[in-house]
Amino acid sequence: EAPLPTRVEDYPYGRRVYLPLAEDRRPEDAFGEPDFPEYDWPDQGHLVAVAQVRYGEDTTPTPCDAGALPLRKGDAVVLEGDARGPALAVVTSPPRRVYLRERPWARVSRRANELDLKTETKLRLREAEAVKVASATVRAMDLPVKVVRAECAMNQSRLVVHLASDERPELRDLGRQLSVALRTRVELRHVGVRDAARSLGGVGPCGLQLCCNTFLSEFAPVSIRQAKDQGLALNPQRVSGVCGRLMCCLVYEDAFYRQQRALFPKQNKRVNTPKGEGRVRDVDVLARTVRVSFPDGTSESFSVDDVKAVFPPQAQGRPSPAQGPDPEDAPEE
Repeated sequence: EAPLPTRVEDYPYGRRVYLPLAEDRRPEDAFGEPDFPEYDWPDQGHLVAVAQVRYGEDTTPTPCDAGALPLRKGDAVVLEGDARGPALAVVTSPPRRVYLRERPWARVSRRANELDLKTETKLRLREAEAVKVASATVRAMDLPVKVVRAECAMNQSRLVVHLASDERPELRDLGRQLSVALRTRVELRHVGVRDAARSLGGVGPCGLQLCCNTFLSEFAPVSIRQAKDQGLALNPQRVSGVCGRLMCCLVYEDAFYRQQRALFPKQNKRVNTPKGEGRVRDVDVLARTVRVSFPDGTSESFSVDDVKAVFPPQAQGRPSPAQGPDPEDAPEE
């Protein structure tokens, strides 16, 4: 083995001094640079081209593996690997490279051709027939359910019937009768009244198409407190949608009303106005006015900037235990 160079002029690869250490005399590492071992990542992921698609009448986009297909918005594709079986879907968002630990369950097998579109038209007719047969069977059995819609797989291996009801009746006899009448395997699926309204569609009290049938991807919890904070009449017919539940649009302005109500005095609080002292009767957040009732029985509206709260004398310091807390500072029920 040749000795290592010790002088700069003897080094063949430029002005670099190499010290002849014993541990560096390795043929595979002549320059003394360390070998870094390959790091084994504990959680291996996958770089997947994820596209958003929409099945039939569903409004909620579903992620799927687009593979190497250059898809665009509005393309019709055939999906495989989903629990529904082979199904036709429409691309709502083009593919994007996303690093995922688990691949999406559904994947795009190919683009839809003319034969797939004709088959989809036949399936829609079969689904309409299934809805009529199921509705007639439900009426004959006198069941407290409502047939919402039906879904048929592309290979016609099964038929899924969606039912909506407030109760949970026994549906085994209904499933057997539908399987015999439709000559295929029928699966009954119970959905809520909101999901039923999303599937059927309709027009809301505002005169526009239902939000759940157009752009809402998921339902947010709605409470009667939100209608109360917005000053709406607590009439079930005024605050309920076509599904019979509280309208989803009550959530849209809830954050705005909560933020603005912090600038207004609470109801029944004592306030000072340009016309004297009175108590808050109600407030109008949008008009930024406060309606104040006076001891003589009259009431008048003022701008929120002209109304100042009146604090009781014990509120300036800490109240004594004998006095107790101020009843006006109690939280509203």
